[in-house]
Amino acid sequence: MADDRRFDRRQFLRGLGGGSLAVIAGCLGDEDEPDAEEGAEVDPEPVSVGADATWRTTELTDVRTDETFRLGSFDRPVVIHTFGVGCAVCHAQHSEFESLWTTTAGVEIVDLTIDVNAEPATIREYAADEGYDWRFAVASEDVIGSLSSDYGNAITRSSASPVVVSCPDGQTYRLEKIADAEALDGVLETTC
Repeated sequence: MADDRRFDRRQFLRGLGGGSLAVIAGCLGDEDEPDAEEGAEVDPEPVSVGADATWRTTELTDVRTDETFRLGSFDRPVVIHTFGVGCAVCHAQHSEFESLWTTTAGVEIVDLTIDVNAEPATIREYAADEGYDWRFAVASEDVIGSLSSDYGNAITRSSASPVVVSCPDGQTYRLEKIADAEALDGVLETTC
């Protein structure tokens, strides 16, 4: 009987260990999620957000340049994306942003890490190694909480986080990841 319990315990621990690895990774895609390569349509969902939302008014620091900014202070459309450095889905979204950045004038892209303990130097190195020239910042708990309140808890999971478009007129839109660069450009053109 002791052997049976030991076998059951081992099976349980194997299952628990495998499940824990998936949770720790935090960057698993969903089979039902559209893929940028599939040319998925981007359907912007309008979201009503107050001009005084914490995520709009909090001062952030671009880890690449040490320049401070506020997400609500730009006079052009802002594409906001929460990410994790080791997230493959985020990296795929960054590839789309890279294409958008090089082909679309008058857009601001801001990547916010959702790890409040992330070292700015690590984020700066990541952006430099990948050749990304847009803004990267570490989001505070208040900013993450405010984004979560307005766009849902998915914003706190890097692989599932939506892309947010904030227009100069104050309108905001939620888009599912991975937003194709060409489709995202079309959304910017028609909504902002």
